[in-house]
Amino acid sequence: MKKFLLLTSIVFSLVACTQNPYEISNEAVGSLKKTDTLRNILETFTTDSISIDSLRTGEIVGLNTFDNNKQLSLKIRSNFYGLPEVVQVFDKRFTTPEGVGVGSAFADVQKKYNIIRITPSIRSVSVAVKDKPFIFLIDKNELPESLRYTMQPIEAVQIGDNVPISQVLISW
Repeated sequence: MKKFLLLTSIVFSLVACTQNPYEISNEAVGSLKKTDTLRNILETFTTDSISIDSLRTGEIVGLNTFDNNKQLSLKIRSNFYGLPEVVQVFDKRFTTPEGVGVGSAFADVQKKYNIIRITPSIRSVSVAVKDKPFIFLIDKNELPESLRYTMQPIEAVQIGDNVPISQVLISW
């Protein structure tokens, strides 16, 4: 019995150690959990450079994290309680469990998710998927000329399979 418990604890330890530190899930973005406060996040991202967005009152309303190459990784915006509400992912290392992230092709989103809505905005197109808090953004400059300057609805067949995802938004 003791050997079984020891073996079980070792297996659980190995599984915990192999968790992807750059995984985007329903509950977390890498080591950032949706239940973390912005003050806790400052302690979590100790190896990254962080810039703080605050109000004149000193209240922290958001954080930007930068990787070692000084490239923007994450932009985190909080709600009234200081919990992350929207996380923008710019870093290609972060991917969903299905392997989709910044730089992935639109075809990957179509294959791995059920697209429920495609919404154009001024600079990008938002692709919402069913049962996930993810929104995949596509830069309009990557689209055919006829779609770049319109606010008319866009169908998935109008977007090329190789068009890259420019950002991933996670909305909690």
